[in-house]
Amino acid sequence: MGRLDDRVALVTGAGRYRGIGRAIVLRLAEEGANVVVTARARDASTFAAHEKEMGWKGIESVAEEVRATGRRALALNCDVTDKNELKRTVDSAIAEFGKIDVLVNNAALPSEAGAAPILEMTDENWYETVDVNLHGLYHTIRAVGREMVKGGGGSIVNISSTAGRIGIPNYGAYCATKWAMHGLTQQLALEFAKDNIRVNIVCPGSTDTDMMDSTFGRYDEIAGQEPGTSKAAMRSMLLMGRQATVEEQASVVAFLASDDSSYMTGQALNVDGGSRMD
Repeated sequence: MGRLDDRVALVTGAGRYRGIGRAIVLRLAEEGANVVVTARARDASTFAAHEKEMGWKGIESVAEEVRATGRRALALNCDVTDKNELKRTVDSAIAEFGKIDVLVNNAALPSEAGAAPILEMTDENWYETVDVNLHGLYHTIRAVGREMVKGGGGSIVNISSTAGRIGIPNYGAYCATKWAMHGLTQQLALEFAKDNIRVNIVCPGSTDTDMMDSTFGRYDEIAGQEPGTSKAAMRSMLLMGRQATVEEQASVVAFLASDDSSYMTGQALNVDGGSRMD
């Protein structure tokens, strides 16, 4: 038996092949959950080269992987900044599965991390980042939280970053929104405790994903370096000599989603190979 047998999880931002969101979906399914797989719709022309080569179909491909494990999956395009889309998504999830036990807020924008000092970034970049990373979190928790209250409880896991624990230069609005997530999580842990809903955070450090590779690419471009230079330098500085895998991030999410963490709420767990020890 799995730790999440017969539970229903909704995961946002889960449409990329080399993303933490997909890994979370697959790990929750492995633990026994049925999963609502969501992400903002992407034009196939914007897919990474490796996704195009493999005929990747975004969230539907992820849902197919879940079904191959014997669990049920529902793939829904959802922009977390759009309250109407969120309502439709939650309504569809309830119609399909009858409940939502686990919410993983993974959807985020990188805010041109590594290339956006505050004095140079555009207003559009700032506002879009805040809209997705903070307002989107707010809207999603409200939409799903209401159903969790009706259902008698649940677990919410917010995906932050070690950039939400310490300031990083040139990280634009990313640091600001990830720090804000911590305050909101603690507030929600206090408000939701009476409803048997736990709210916790996972803070990934440098993880081997397309999003992180894009950040390294921006560093290299600004510095006029050969592609891959920043990535190699980062790996050499990490305590364990390597980046995290997406599966390592997903395993901690599964722990927080399960009853193994039943006496934990309002907590932030760093999954960064020891880069931070607070």
